[in-house]
Formats: sequence, C-alpha cells, structure tokens
Amino acid sequence: MNKNKLLIAIIAAASSIGVQAADIPSITVSSDVLFRDTTVVSPTARITAEEAKAINATTTEDIISHEPNLIIRKRFIGDANGTIGIRGSNMFQTTRTSVYADGLPLHYFLQTSFSGAPRWSLVGPDEVEEVEVIYGPFSAEYGGGSMGGVVNIKTRDPKERRVVLQGSLFSQDYDNRQTGESYIGGKFFSSFEDKIGNLGLFLSYNHLENDSQPQTQFAAKASGGGGTVVSGTQAGVEEHGDSVTYYGDSGATHNTSDLVKIKMNYDLGDYQLRGSIAYEERQFETDDLNNYLQDAAGNTVWDDNVTTTGGTNFKTSNFGSSVFQERTRNRDSLLLGLGLTGPLDADGDWVFDIYATDFTIIKDEEERTGRNPAEPTFAAANAAFKGRLTEYDDTGWQTLDVKAGTESLSGNENLRLSIGYNYSAYELEINPFKYNSISNTKDATRGASGGETFTHSVFAQWGWLFNPEWDVSVGLRYDDWRGENGFFDDDADGVITGTEKHDDRHENGFSPKFSLAHFITKQTTLRYSIARALRFPVTEELYQNVNEALQVSVADANLEPEDGIFQNIMLEHKFKNGLVRFNLFYDEVDDVIFSQNVTVNGSTLRTFLPVDTVKTKGAEFVYNQNIIMGSKFNTRFNVSYTDAEITKNSLDTSIEGNTFPRLPNWRANLLVGYPLSEKLNAHAGIRYASNSYGDLDNSDKEENVFGAQDEYIFVNAKLNWQATKTTQFSVGVDNIFDEEAYVHHPWPSRTFFLEGKLTF
Repeated sequence: MNKNKLLIAIIAAASSIGVQAADIPSITVSSDVLFRDTTVVSPTARITAEEAKAINATTTEDIISHEPNLIIRKRFIGDANGTIGIRGSNMFQTTRTSVYADGLPLHYFLQTSFSGAPRWSLVGPDEVEEVEVIYGPFSAEYGGGSMGGVVNIKTRDPKERRVVLQGSLFSQDYDNRQTGESYIGGKFFSSFEDKIGNLGLFLSYNHLENDSQPQTQFAAKASGGGGTVVSGTQAGVEEHGDSVTYYGDSGATHNTSDLVKIKMNYDLGDYQLRGSIAYEERQFETDDLNNYLQDAAGNTVWDDNVTTTGGTNFKTSNFGSSVFQERTRNRDSLLLGLGLTGPLDADGDWVFDIYATDFTIIKDEEERTGRNPAEPTFAAANAAFKGRLTEYDDTGWQTLDVKAGTESLSGNENLRLSIGYNYSAYELEINPFKYNSISNTKDATRGASGGETFTHSVFAQWGWLFNPEWDVSVGLRYDDWRGENGFFDDDADGVITGTEKHDDRHENGFSPKFSLAHFITKQTTLRYSIARALRFPVTEELYQNVNEALQVSVADANLEPEDGIFQNIMLEHKFKNGLVRFNLFYDEVDDVIFSQNVTVNGSTLRTFLPVDTVKTKGAEFVYNQNIIMGSKFNTRFNVSYTDAEITKNSLDTSIEGNTFPRLPNWRANLLVGYPLSEKLNAHAGIRYASNSYGDLDNSDKEENVFGAQDEYIFVNAKLNWQATKTTQFSVGVDNIFDEEAYVHHPWPSRTFFLEGKLTF
C-alpha cells in the first residue's frame, strides 16, 4: 500500500469514529515498517515500556530478562559483563547475538565470552519505548551475528515537551562464607525532550553507582609441605566435587557509570535526518578484598604456604599473593550515529534507509597492583614492576547500513522486496605493561597484540502472498570477510624478542533463507523457516594474546567461520489482547568457536578451539494476554526446552555426546500484573532455569559452589503508584526468597528497590 492509500485509509477510519481530518497528525515515512519481513519469517517477542513496568529495571538489559528462551548474565546492578544467550547460543557466545538501539549497534563484536557483553549502558532503560527479540538468522537482513537472535531496542521519538527526573535506590544483604555485608547503590536519570518545528530533540543524563557482592571466591586444593598455621578458612568443594579450602574472596567491586546522550531528528518533507551521540564514562574498583587467613595472634597471613588448624596444607597461589591484588579500571567510550530515511519514488512505494555509526574507545585502562597493599612485600613487588597496566589502543568499529524496500513490488501489493548493503570494520589492540602501582609508572611491555576485521555484505529478501492462505519468503545474503594486520609481540620477561605477524585472511560465503506460511485462519498461522548462517571470527578470537600471571590467552588466526543450518516450525494463534505461540527448532552448527580453559602448571590457559559439530533441538511455548477472561489480570508466560549436544569433536572425541556448556535444558518465565486501584498496580515475576555445565567435558557437576552453573528460581515483586499526574513511585524486591545460586559467580541475593519519578 503506498503512502497516499495509507493516508486515505487512516482518514476514513478516523472519520468513522468522529475524528476530523484536521486532527490527523502529519505522516513521516518510517523504515520501521519497511523491513517487517524479518519479523514475519522469524519468531519474535516484543515487550513495551508499559509491560516492562512489572520489572525492577535498573539497567536496559533487565527489560528482556523474562523473554522466552533467553538469559542475561547480569551478576549485579552495574555489571559491565552482562552477556546474553538466546536458544542454542550460550551466554559466552556473545558474537551470535546482535543488539541494536535505534539502529546503533550495541553488540561488542571485538571480543567474546565475558568481555564481549553488549554495551547495554549506552541506553538508559527510562528512554526505551519497546524492545523486540528476533530468534534465529531466518532473515537475510542480518548476518551470522544473528545465529542466536537479534535484540532491537526502540527509544522514544520526541513528540512534545517532556521533562523527566528519576531517582532509584537499591540494596542487598549478602551473607556468604566470611562476608556479611549490606551493599547499597543508586541511580539518577534526567531527560529533556521536545518537538520544535521540524526538529525533534532528546537530551539525557544517567548516573549509576553500586557495590557488588564478592564475585570471586579463592580456594586451593591440599598440597604437600607445611607453613604458617592459620585459622579462618572454610573446608568445602569446588565445581568438580574436589575438596578445597576457601581462604578469601574478591570483596565488593565499586561501579560507577555516567552516560550523556543527545538524540535528534529533523523532518525534511517526507524525509527524516536523525543523529545520536552517546558518551559514557565507567569506573570499576576492586580494592576491598577479603583474606580469611589469620595466625594465632589474629594477624592477617599473606604467606603462600599455610596449614589450617585442622592440619591441611595448601598454597594460596603459585605466584605469590597476586591473587589478592587490587584492580581499577577506567573506560570512556563514544558512540555516534547518523542516518537518513525517506521515499525513493513519488508514490512512496519504495523507501530507503541509510545509517552510519562509529564507536571509539577513548580510554580503557586497567591497573593491577600486583600485591595487596596490606602485604609486607607490596612495596618491593611494585619496585620490581610486578603490577600490571593494560591499555586498549586504536579500538573500536565503524558500520554502514544501506537498505531499500517496498511492500508493493511493481504495484502488486502481494509482492514485497527488501535489499541492502552492510559494511563493518572492527579494530582491537591491547597493550599490557609491567607497572608500579605506587608511583604510577609503567615499565616494559608484556607483549601487545591486535588486528582488524572487515566485512562487506549484500542481501535481498523477497516475499509473495501467492494465495490468501499461503505466503512464501526467499532471502539470500553474501558476506565477504577479511582478517588483516594481526600481530603479537613475543615477550620474554618484559623484553620483546620479535613481532609475529599473522597472514591476512579472506573468506566469503552465501547464506540462503526460505520461509513458507499457511494462514489456517485469520488468527492462526503455521510457518516453517530454514536458513544458513555464517559467523566469522572476531578480532579477539583471531589475534588477542595475553600472558598474565594467572591466565594466559592464546588466539587462533586460522579459525574457520562457524557454519550453521537453522530450522523453525511455528504455530501461532492470536486473539483479543494476546497470543499463544509454539515453536520447534533445530540447529546444526559446524566449526563452533568456543573459549576453552585448561589448567597448565597452576595457571589457566584460555584458547579458542573449534568444536566440529553441535546439534541443538528444542521447543518453546509462549502465552501472553492482557485482561485474562475479562478479569484485570495481565500475564506473560513462557517455557522452553533446549538440548544442545556435541556430536563431533575430532580434537577430543571423549566429549562427543556431551551437553554443550552453559545451556540449561529448561527455562521458564512468568510476569503477572493486577491493578489494585486506578493508581496502584501490583506485579510479580518468576525466572527459572535448570542447571547446566560450564566445561565441555561436563565434569563440573557440583551445585551451589563458586564455579557451578546452578538451577535457580528467582521470584520478584513490584508495586507501582501513580501518586499524581506527574509523580510516580515504586517499591520492589528481587529474589524474594534469597535463593543462593551461581552462574560461576554468585547471583545477587535478595535486593530491595525504591524509585521516584517526576514527569512534566
């Protein structure tokens, strides 16, 4: 339907309910409806800002925390490592899920695993209008970064003057091992938006500050030899069931983030120019570590070799007391976006959208003290430059998206076509140095590494409603990828003995897509979709090599792209105020790139090795409905089953038949709401996941210990009170029953929330 026909239809509909033509707002062509084929061929979940009021959303990722078959590994409020996993892509396969905010990429396709979390904090949750989760790579619009799915965040478009002032407080009591503390944090958000003639303007400032619960617990196995007799330790087991002695933890991490955002759009007739600037400063400080070890006089013991009062001998570390070193990280980044959208022809049948983005790491430095300042050897160790300074230089990305499409190809409203081009360039360079944290002096380098990747992609997605009851969609994507300028400085005790340059790489491939739908009734649809997707390695997997005291990371510049076939059968029935959906899915992915950890001589070797084939099958049930059976209850419920199996692994055949790590068999979520009065609404929610494994060999079977991947049931509640037209208050609690569970690190304990919001 062209723009004129659409306008006539809107006027006719408005007239039928008594609205005059003068009341119809001006219409600006939007690309939001242009590429709807992506959500047509893919299972899609949506949650609006109104529905998200049921959630204690302190940061943006909270909004989708209850969506189907999805996990956000948010370990605490303010966590910068909030990784995401969807379906058969686990929470550490972050490069398989793309995240956008108004077209701005928030996914961090420079690194993976815990370092590859999307930059959620570049969007304040209070500016979000709707979030859309697209499951699987069934549309040609997105590349291999959609193997798990795509998260599209839509923020509010300025339409009138609006000022928001909002403040939040949150608190958790944490009692585990030798730590019993209350951690308190807060958030302040302010925004101004207005529509001034043709100019739409949005300005915001978001400040968050919080202390986390201890994220790491230090433990050691029994060893030969003796040492100082100590008390304060706790006997226990680690995730593999081996007996260990717990002797300390990392203490609280103090997190602070400040985000300044400017968003503008300008209407030029039927065209709209839009731009966005987001500048963020983040600081992380871990400087309150807990050492449980005490001698007979009650003094803290920092010796490597100790003996418990029960007679157990162990070493706190194979590398001195660096396990208790303090850490500080400062990270400043800038994200820019500029786009133009509008019609390509006079009738408005064809619409285009162009969007360019640039993300720059302005500053990213992490300081490690090498020893704890309370340790007697602290000054001497720093004089010998036993600390560490890590700098990210020349790190960031640029992207360009050019798309065009029509919903009535050649005037035929049963034909649709979308075409597009995408360019992305990613660069990562990491420079570690020996460091004196007392004098803030850096010494010799410990070996820099880095590299670049470039991708050119073109796609076409064609659809045909060839019968009122049948619809077909066919897509094709071509990716041309290059890995270039990879290097690694060989380091021998602080002396660079040479620079290893990796050979440049060039890979390409086609990804076909197909989807067929049968409209059983106007409300019921049966759809089958199948797609191939290629996920090319990112710069960390190819080029990042780090040699640290406790961890060595080794990249592989010869990694092949992940190559997968994905299938989905969806049966969906829509009804008034809701829907029921059932999905069956099956994925088969070859050359699965996965970060694997191996302990060698007391240190952890982390490397990226391909798993030959992983097959994933599963099912999802979704039931969303407002005003259930004429009542005032609203609900969003989903349950999913996922079975991911390693079916082939030539590097280690012993793990064939094992479950792929960090993928629980069962997930379920529930959100319910009920208006207690016109101004007071009550909400409750449940998140459930069964336990899983963290290792490929599935040997980590112990539960409720540091390092485990635990089953959990987290229950939350919230009350929203609209006190006046301009004033809102809410109180809430997460993890009401204070369940203890680990996602390697401990999940948050019971947390209370208090929020006030003024809008005028």
